[in-house]
Amino acid sequence: MKRDKRSAGTALVFGIGFAVFASLPFFLANAGINPLSNHRLRAINPDQAPGLGIGTLFLLSAVAAFAFYEDKPPADSSRARAQQAADPFSVKRRQPPTAFVRTPWPRVFAVGPVWAVCGVIAAFIWHAFAKDTGMPGTVWGDFTVSPVPAFALVCGLWAAANFSLALGAIADAFHRTLWVIFLIVSVLIVILAITTSVVASNILTMSPSAGLAVTAVCLIITTVALIPARLFAVARARVTNQIDATHEARLQSLLATLGPGENLILHFADRENPAGQILAATNRRLLLAAPTGTRAARPRQIHILDRAHPGQLRGASTAFRPTGHTTSVHFRNRPDMELVGGDPSAADTFAAALTSLATTGRLPQEEA
Repeated sequence: MKRDKRSAGTALVFGIGFAVFASLPFFLANAGINPLSNHRLRAINPDQAPGLGIGTLFLLSAVAAFAFYEDKPPADSSRARAQQAADPFSVKRRQPPTAFVRTPWPRVFAVGPVWAVCGVIAAFIWHAFAKDTGMPGTVWGDFTVSPVPAFALVCGLWAAANFSLALGAIADAFHRTLWVIFLIVSVLIVILAITTSVVASNILTMSPSAGLAVTAVCLIITTVALIPARLFAVARARVTNQIDATHEARLQSLLATLGPGENLILHFADRENPAGQILAATNRRLLLAAPTGTRAARPRQIHILDRAHPGQLRGASTAFRPTGHTTSVHFRNRPDMELVGGDPSAADTFAAALTSLATTGRLPQEEA
């Protein structure tokens, strides 16, 4: 519960931090300092300061989907409860950088307005110190004259954050099953963030009413898009959580087959396939096992397909073959054990750990 309360204020903390960060380019440009120039402190036109500050605010709002990355499941989620009793012998699956969109909806939908208000407060401070106060009749020129420019900026920043979170939800929904889509959408978020940053500075030269109309429409569209996108991500997360729970049931069945004094050291399986095989190493033997049924509601019986003595182990390797990604365990004076499928990166980690165990007698984390 304490973690939940702290998370509820994270949007405000990040919003203040980003507003302060965006103030750096504004005040540097407002002072005529260009730290990115090849020449030391080469002058920059202070007229560019408002555009740089606003552009930075929009850039940060447009990458909101990645801002709350934490390699832990959301508190009290089914994923978190599953990990409390999770497999201590395999590599933990990392949370994607977009996992924040699966947190309770008040936290997700609070990011946009909280960050927008922080950005507007920063803009008011900038305007008080700006050498270029803008042309009358524009958003920047009337910023302290009318509330309309402030509302236009609030809607724009809010819309940018919502759009980022909507795309982040789509990426998060596919991070387990279609990783390529996750990567493409993640890159798209970054590209659109840069584009939004460049285009957003133009809002300062628009009339307040036109600026408010444009940003209000963007806010409505992005908010409507965020609602189903987040629901989709949450629904997909439930499916993957069920897959993880089924794998844990399969693991418990494997543990039940071990003899007295026999301990599981590490294992690897295709988590996405409940009926898939398991490669396992214990302190007494190497095993290739498979469940005898496909029911996911409760642990199933495990059948040992092959076994070998630890003294026969030479190592392990992975390879892409026509049948699929294959993990092979190599032995002396006997055929290999092979498992087709599973996460390639997890397979590589398992193979490296098993090879370390064969050559040094220790797992990599024990050597560190």
